[in-house]
Amino acid sequence: MKQNSAFVLSLLLCAGFCYAKQNATSAGPFQLGGVLTPLSTLSMKTAEISAFMPAKKVLFVVGDAKIAEVVDLSNPGMPKKITEKQIPGNASSVTVFGDLVAVSMLEDDAWKDGQVQVMRYTDSLEVVGLYKVCSQPDMIKFTPDGKNLLVACEGSPSTDYSEDPEGGVAILSVAKAGDAELWKNAELTVARFDKLDTASLKKAGVRSPGVKGFVRSLEPEYITVSDDSRWAWVSLQENNAIAKLDVSAKKIAKVFPLGYVDHSKSGSGLDAVSNGQIEIKNYPLRGLRQPDGIASFTAGDRHFVLTANEGAPVNDYKAWTDVTAPMMFAEQGRLDRKVFTDSLLAELKDLSVSNLEKGGPYMYTFGSRSMSVFDGETGRLVWDSGEIFERTIAKIAPGYFNWNAKKNKLKMDKRSSDKGCEPENVTVGEVNRRRYAFVGLERTSGVAVIDITEPQSPRLADFYLDPLDRGPEGVLFIPAEESPIADQALLVVGYEYSKTLTIYTVK
Repeated sequence: MKQNSAFVLSLLLCAGFCYAKQNATSAGPFQLGGVLTPLSTLSMKTAEISAFMPAKKVLFVVGDAKIAEVVDLSNPGMPKKITEKQIPGNASSVTVFGDLVAVSMLEDDAWKDGQVQVMRYTDSLEVVGLYKVCSQPDMIKFTPDGKNLLVACEGSPSTDYSEDPEGGVAILSVAKAGDAELWKNAELTVARFDKLDTASLKKAGVRSPGVKGFVRSLEPEYITVSDDSRWAWVSLQENNAIAKLDVSAKKIAKVFPLGYVDHSKSGSGLDAVSNGQIEIKNYPLRGLRQPDGIASFTAGDRHFVLTANEGAPVNDYKAWTDVTAPMMFAEQGRLDRKVFTDSLLAELKDLSVSNLEKGGPYMYTFGSRSMSVFDGETGRLVWDSGEIFERTIAKIAPGYFNWNAKKNKLKMDKRSSDKGCEPENVTVGEVNRRRYAFVGLERTSGVAVIDITEPQSPRLADFYLDPLDRGPEGVLFIPAEESPIADQALLVVGYEYSKTLTIYTVK
């Protein structure tokens, strides 16, 4: 694994450096660089996922409610909500192509087959087509050529685990892009995982949580598509893997595991203890990446996939969980007690660890608190940010280090024993011949900007945190050529917890 060690050293914070617990002396905002400049903020009913329609200069916003909100972005410095559209399900995602808008929707019982509604926008939203797709549609994306709608159907179990549907990728297809009439009768295909070599994938490291078998354990979460519309990559978060979809063949081509970050290595430390102090150091822990949001880009003739490594324990069900405590793991005889001494187990007593992995000289935690770059063809790891996010927050906003923005209570270090800052989503954009990854950190809040112009050696270019904006969920880049402001790229971030939509200029 290649680490951006030069940057880590530049922060002048050695492993184990400690800040005493404190209240923030400043309410922020806090910033490390100068790539992002906040332009405006708008309060919303839903502020999770957004999609932009350049021709109309409007933004469509959804988030776990039966409405789609429409925002006039003709003046990004003064955005205003135009209207909202009632939809027949709880919206999970939205995407735009031309004058078409598509929304994925969950049923009230989320494990049931959900729907996709395709609409045409003139001065209002007109329903064109409504389709039942597959279980728990979590993310929707038009391919760049406009001929396909891809839907990640997660297929999570019911709360009592009596139902555990197969996940898959629904593909709605038309012969010609941009023709609203064709979307009244789009062709539906669902790409499943039942033809895969289960034994080989499990041996390679694809996790299989749950009680209903490997295929039903695979849960698509998020989609990114290549610029030529040929390939799509789909995060399988709980499985710590990514599926590669052949769009034209409408089938899963391969699945590759994402491995882990070794927190015992230099540059990959973490604060694993919620004790009111900042103590980033090395432990015999391995962080399962388990990304939520992913993004992709092409450099030369190679596809690269970026992952926001949030982590995903299966702990919402009474019938089954993959979460255990370090002491319980030790009592089962699954740890090397020369490594995990009584004192170390006591130090890590509040940490959530996985009971699916073997143990021995390591315990496995959920999420790696980092962003990674992978080769989109082979699944080979190219780069990982390691401890950069935690180091940066410790430097610029120590009073907000690993706080729980969801509850909006300023108690620093609260989340250190539970996935830390939680990188939630990532998107890619180019500005002045530089390529950036924009990473939203859900629990700590804030947006990290990483220069990925050279995919082998990214560097942190900026970090922006305003505690008034909490829980970044959707991160949308608007390139300069599509922006309402001439020659000015924008970043739109939907903050789930504070229900705010903030627009930044990008330079």
